[in-house]
This record gives sequence, structure tokens and C-alpha cells, in this order.
Amino acid sequence: MKKKKGSEQKTPGWIMTFGDTMSLLLTFFVMLFAATALNETKIHQGLGSLKGALGEIVEGIRKESIVPQERGEMERMVEKIEEYITSQGLGEEVKTNLSPEGIAITLASPILFDLGRDNLRKDALPVLDKVAALIKDISNEIHVEGHTDNLPIHTRRFPSNWELSAARAISVANYLIEKGVSPERIGTIGYADSRPLFPNDTPEHRALNRRVEILILR
Repeated sequence: MKKKKGSEQKTPGWIMTFGDTMSLLLTFFVMLFAATALNETKIHQGLGSLKGALGEIVEGIRKESIVPQERGEMERMVEKIEEYITSQGLGEEVKTNLSPEGIAITLASPILFDLGRDNLRKDALPVLDKVAALIKDISNEIHVEGHTDNLPIHTRRFPSNWELSAARAISVANYLIEKGVSPERIGTIGYADSRPLFPNDTPEHRALNRRVEILILR
């Protein structure tokens, strides 16, 4: 028993202090890491809230802080546009629709163009004049989108419906710019027959799919 007590007394006394110190240091660094991770999370949440207020999608979560107000403004704008269209007698030629992207003003292609052409018809110009007067004072950005049916086209000017739809969108955009719409606000897109409104199974449906949409973006 005396020998065992003697062997225990040979253990340095600083070992216990050293072990306690290392345990405290380990605990400190674990807490520091946890605090850093928590702050980073809070930062991401704060940025997510800010971006969400701008109507964006951040990390798969859509922040809806001002969307109801934005939707209300767009709905009121649709009502004003529809009232204007009705007052100008354009109810048959021009349709409006509120979509997630914005307000779509749809003009049937037979009103604007002859089949397979991108030159604006003369009787379409008064309609576009009224549309230009409607949108030139709206500050939102505008996309002019050309759409065709699925009937193939293959000419020197239009190798496919992609070129035809883009050329028609450009023709409408150029005319709107001539009538006072700021060119900085306008972009053009050709969708060919990739976004039909109806199946291309009848002449009537194909005529409805041939269209130009003026999209007032949110």
C-alpha cells in the first residue's frame, strides 16, 4: 500500500490543471463555432427577407411581403387598360390578361400581318396607334413577343417559324417606338409555335395561335 501511494504522488500536479484548461478551450471553440454559424444563418435570413421584399425567390422560399400590394396595382392597371380598350372600340382586336409575369396585351396576327409576312398591314396601324398611346406613359419594361402556328415555313427570308415570329415582334416594337414608346423599355422575343394558346388542330385555332403579345412586366 505504501508503494502504491508513492507511485500516485509521482504524477505531476499540473496535469489536472492542463486537462481542465484543454476542456475549457475545447468548449470555448465549440461555442465560438456555434455562435459564428448562428450569425451566418441570421445574415442569410436578413438578406432573404430583403430580397423577398423585392419579390424574389431566395433559397426556395418566396417572401410575400409586398406582393399583395403589387398584385393590387397590376389589377388596377388591367382595369384601366380594359376600360381604354373598350372606349376605343378595340374589344374584338385586343385582349388583356394578367399573368405572373405581368399584363399581356394580345393582338391577333391576322389583324397585324398577312400570312407568312412580317410587314404590318395598313388597317392594323390605327390599332397599334391606340396601343402605343396607352403604354407609352407606363414606366414598366415591355416585352413584345411573336407567336406562330405550327404550319412550317421555309423561305429565303424566313427559314423557319422562329425567324418569322421574331421578325413580327420586331416590326411591332419598331412601330411602337416610332409612336413614342421609349426604346430603352422594349425587348423583343420570338417563340415560333412553342407556346400555343390552343391545339393547332383547326384553322380557327391556328389563327388564334398566330399572335403578338405586348407584355407589361411587373
